Amino acid sequence: MSEHNATMQSDDVLAFLENHPDFLQHHADRFGLKHGGDRVVVSLVDRQMLELKDRCRQLEARLQQLVRHGENNDQIQARMHRLALTLLKADTPARLAGELRTGFAEIFGLDRMALRLWHPAAESLGELFNARGEVSLLARNLNTPYCGPYVNDEVMSWFPAVPVLQSFCQVALRDAASEPFGLLVLASDDPQRFTHDMHTHYLVQIGELIGAAWSRLLGPA
Repeated sequence: MSEHNATMQSDDVLAFLENHPDFLQHHADRFGLKHGGDRVVVSLVDRQMLELKDRCRQLEARLQQLVRHGENNDQIQARMHRLALTLLKADTPARLAGELRTGFAEIFGLDRMALRLWHPAAESLGELFNARGEVSLLARNLNTPYCGPYVNDEVMSWFPAVPVLQSFCQVALRDAASEPFGLLVLASDDPQRFTHDMHTHYLVQIGELIGAAWSRLLGPA
């Protein structure tokens, strides 16, 4: 487009605006901002800058959210590492059971933990051994960890009556062939500690770590 044509078009636009003084007011939503009851017309560049600033604020909020998630994941990874070291230290079934109870309390702040095994080599472990069919069936049906407010009466009986527990996590312990031989249950009096919508990726890994630790000490079923 030549400079002459551009000038002619500019003159046409100015002439149009002079003949239609209400045009910009009628289209203020597209070209302007509202301050009180008045419309203030701003240039297209200013409008684009305002939109860019708004977009930057949205991106900044999203970035802060991602940073928080990253920090939370780092904390969980550090706790998982501590748990793995704890499991490696145990050289007997009795010591492993004690290390697990202490580990969940100190590392994850969970002092309500129950563990039951129906592995043949666990018969000498007292209350840890439980060969009831309903327990093994429950573990077999846990394709993923269960998180929520409900457990059956058998599982509830593994915990003291006080405090009143309001959320639970149930994780099946499996051997190298993916056959369940135990059930880990974590509990809390906080109803938001274990919820239906929480991610279970790390809980799956915890189950795998603990299952491998028990399989190492108990041997094949």
